Amino acid sequence: MEQKSNPTKIIIVTAVIIIIFVSIIVGVMFAVSSNNNEQNKILQNLAQNAIQEEEEENTILDEKNIIITDDQTADFSRRYGRIEVIWIDENNNEISKPLKPNLNGLTPVKFDTNMVRFIQTTSDDDNWYNYDLNLWANAVDSNGSYFVWIPRYAYRITYYSNSQYTKVVGYCDGRGIMKLNEDDTLTRICTSNTGIRETANHYIVAPAFSKDTASGYRNGGWDYDLPGFWTSKYEMSMETNGVHTETINSDIGNVQINEEVKAVSKPCVSSWRNINIRNCYLNGYNYDRNRDSHLMKSSEWGAIAYLAYSQYGRNGKIITQNSSSGYITGGTTSEESLYLSNGNQSTTGNSTGVYDLSGGAWEYVSAYIDNGYYGLADNGGTTSEDLYGSNNSKYKTIYPHNLNDDGDDYEERYSLDNFSLVYRYRGDALFETSDSGFGNDSFDNNTAYYLQSDIPYLIRGGDYNSGMGAGIFSYNGYSGASNSSESFRVVLI
Repeated sequence: MEQKSNPTKIIIVTAVIIIIFVSIIVGVMFAVSSNNNEQNKILQNLAQNAIQEEEEENTILDEKNIIITDDQTADFSRRYGRIEVIWIDENNNEISKPLKPNLNGLTPVKFDTNMVRFIQTTSDDDNWYNYDLNLWANAVDSNGSYFVWIPRYAYRITYYSNSQYTKVVGYCDGRGIMKLNEDDTLTRICTSNTGIRETANHYIVAPAFSKDTASGYRNGGWDYDLPGFWTSKYEMSMETNGVHTETINSDIGNVQINEEVKAVSKPCVSSWRNINIRNCYLNGYNYDRNRDSHLMKSSEWGAIAYLAYSQYGRNGKIITQNSSSGYITGGTTSEESLYLSNGNQSTTGNSTGVYDLSGGAWEYVSAYIDNGYYGLADNGGTTSEDLYGSNNSKYKTIYPHNLNDDGDDYEERYSLDNFSLVYRYRGDALFETSDSGFGNDSFDNNTAYYLQSDIPYLIRGGDYNSGMGAGIFSYNGYSGASNSSESFRVVLI
């Protein structure tokens, strides 16, 4: 008996078969599409990696293909420049934040904007300092002296053709001081002293922080790698039994500290002047032996100047001069006016910076040329504890001099010849930041008259009466004798 077909059943079966077939087709198409997308992604990634690798390779090749020729007769102006700073650790690796201040018994203080003064804080206070915001760490010691932390860093300088910084003309980095030519090649006019170290990208480790025993401290370094140092916030002043003393003449000022006479770093008082270089050196050395105190060295002045001029300080802006004819630290006798109105006289443009580096009084630093001038011994001392007589180069820098300079007659050529011998020194803000050593040809048109004949001791910063020549990059020579316009500054390790 013939079985009759069921139309409804046939329709259902046919529909199921069609659905299965369509599902298979869609699945295949999706798989193919997905596979194509994945392949496209892989191809795109490969292409991007290839482009990136090619760009990196080109960058490396560009770096390798930079042509540097040596020619000491070539020259260019170094009076206009910008300084870039990176933070580094004791192994000279770049780090994102500066190394923490080494308090060593100092008490941290921070500026209170409401009270318009510094108040005590703790080392774990997030508001103690922030160098990214140009807020430098401050601290006080047991006698109330203020100090500012200068952290370990590396730097490099880009030179420009004018004060508008529109055209690059050269560089100073770990490869040397180099002139940029029109064809983008470099002409190296001088290399660096042996012992000067560099980091990645040729940044120079600021010598003031470097272990420098191998060179006999020629570069102004230390006997180990420093995380930083503390500089007195103000020019030093004298106190007698805790009361400020006006050093109006050498009978009062040209003395050494003792149980009654103290050197302090405090605002709104006259700085300690009428003191010779010998007693500046001894007072710095004996200020605090537990913290290896000493008269500021030339390399340490340079380290402060470069940090002040960098993106963590004034970023190339001129530090306003302390124009006080009374040599008042911070430029005013009012502490409120100092912090509210005179911030531009500091290295940061605010209350947390270092003051009196531009104007105020000239400042002796622990540096000289040994050219035979009789005043070297008379004013610097001859014993093993004195600046001139000491064999310990850890606390001083003896710069080379031309043999024609015998410490007698003052002549322009002696400054020029002596200055030409410091071309390999780095970090001290001398050759790197001025053209000749005899004129107002340093950064910011600061006075730049180098050591010679009867002015073999280095003084820095200018005084209130130096006009536009005063500034953080200003330098000159002096006999080392006591004078009403010379002061000094102390550094702690």
